[in-house]
Amino acid sequence: MTSINLTTKINLTSLAIDLEQSLLSPAYVIVLRTEIVLLFTILLLIFELIRQFLKRRIAIHINLLLLFVSIVVLYFIHSATQFATTLRYFVILLYYKDPHELLAPLWLVSLLVGSFYIQVLCYPALHFCVMLERLRATLFLNRYENEGRKLAIIMITITWATSIGFMTFIILEAYADPSMEILGALYLTTKSTSEILIYVNIFTTIIVIITAFSDWRITIMNRRIQELRASVTDYSLSISFQLNENLLSMRLILPMDIAYATIYLLYNALVVLLRSYRYELTAATYWVNPKDLHPPRPIP
Repeated sequence: MTSINLTTKINLTSLAIDLEQSLLSPAYVIVLRTEIVLLFTILLLIFELIRQFLKRRIAIHINLLLLFVSIVVLYFIHSATQFATTLRYFVILLYYKDPHELLAPLWLVSLLVGSFYIQVLCYPALHFCVMLERLRATLFLNRYENEGRKLAIIMITITWATSIGFMTFIILEAYADPSMEILGALYLTTKSTSEILIYVNIFTTIIVIITAFSDWRITIMNRRIQELRASVTDYSLSISFQLNENLLSMRLILPMDIAYATIYLLYNALVVLLRSYRYELTAATYWVNPKDLHPPRPIP
């Protein structure tokens, strides 16, 4: 038993020293300070976005509004936990006396990093739901204005429940691994879940590409409908209003989804590559790991 405890202590000391060297490297010091500024700015912009919306309400369908609110809430949760993570390291590096103080227990890592495993599924899925809602608004143009919020609530509930369930699975698997009790680099992936995450990244990449392509097709469909209605003498105010809303929303959504799909494809290619070699790299080399590399995500 003494031998096991001694080995564990040596491993933790080695992990702490390795982490200290990574955190004190000039490159990471620059990255840490830059990330704090960027994340703080993002949080301020989210609050300003909410303030502007409450001040000047946008006339969009309730279903689209609910989906946009879900995306903003998700983005806020993820940005807030990332800000807390970077701020924690910034403060600890100012006052720590022992490298072991840089390590984190699994429960704290779960709080700080858990949101990543929610957004890895939830964010692409919500964008996909927005696309489905715009497709529904296009196909049922004549009666969509009077459609209720039931379908949007169902899609949001399923998306969030699935994503939270995925995060819970990742955390429980981490707790089942004795080597994850004390961590240096903040990640929750184990050998068993690392491969699953590779397939999840591939799946979400496909979803994002389908979403961007479908948005493009929906935009074309609405433009053609507008051209056809221009030659029709039977004018309908509700159809005209819904068509204008479709065109306006797609003008906003399409460029962002195309940019997001492009960046997300490159990001996930890097994630899959790094996770493939996760257990062949040292802790210092893997410190800037896939969960810390966040592609820019547009907020509708």
